Amino acid sequence: MATTKSNNVEFIAKNVKPFINWLKRFSLIDKSLLLEVDGKTSSFIAKTYNEERSIVKMSSIPFDEAGLSIKSAYSHRIKMGIYNILHFSKILDQFNDDEFLFIIEYQELKNENEIEYVGEKILLSNKTLKMGIDCTSINIFKYISDDLFKTVIASTDTIGSFKLTKTNIEKINMLNNLDDPDEKCITFKINKKATVSGKTYEFVIGESKCEKESSISIFKDQYITLDVENYDVIFGSDRLIFNSTDSNTITVISCAENS
Repeated sequence: MATTKSNNVEFIAKNVKPFINWLKRFSLIDKSLLLEVDGKTSSFIAKTYNEERSIVKMSSIPFDEAGLSIKSAYSHRIKMGIYNILHFSKILDQFNDDEFLFIIEYQELKNENEIEYVGEKILLSNKTLKMGIDCTSINIFKYISDDLFKTVIASTDTIGSFKLTKTNIEKINMLNNLDDPDEKCITFKINKKATVSGKTYEFVIGESKCEKESSISIFKDQYITLDVENYDVIFGSDRLIFNSTDSNTITVISCAENS
């Protein structure tokens, strides 16, 4: 039989705009988010995916970079369900100008074989405003462990690699907007150079490293979920793995089924 114990962890927060922007990077894939608050690494960690699980993103941000300073150290990981990322971001915006208290109320659930720490409520308060946000049940999420993401989802037999810059991401977004609207996919190819093409365009991204000439098609609406950052891209037989060089973010996009 499981037993429960209520606890809380407190942060002093100020200028949490980096935290808000980090949260929003998940919102193009799903409106809800399983947020992990890791005391061991002093960071927020999250993974999200679409309904088909053909796109999966993992990212983390240290507490201090997010604008939060923990009041008392702890060493476990709290799983916290955020039902609507954009709604939660708007609430955080109400506190962004002044220093405020950020408290996570959570339960320690003890089963026979494990202990799980589950967020119940987030309390925000400054000198003039107090707000409380109930956490959504973590049961609505299919949990992806760090190890599963890194060793299975973001792992592939590498055919080649190339670099994708912020400038080229924005250029490809523009070309997709100008492309035939009935064309749902774009195709990445590697040979001596890496290229991307739609129905009406072909664009040279840059040099590539590859064992053999290969191509892979992905859906345009999944490509636009990429954060505008610089990437080292791994080209696999059935997926592209985008490793950001600007943040601790990895996005995996599988090939389009109709390609």
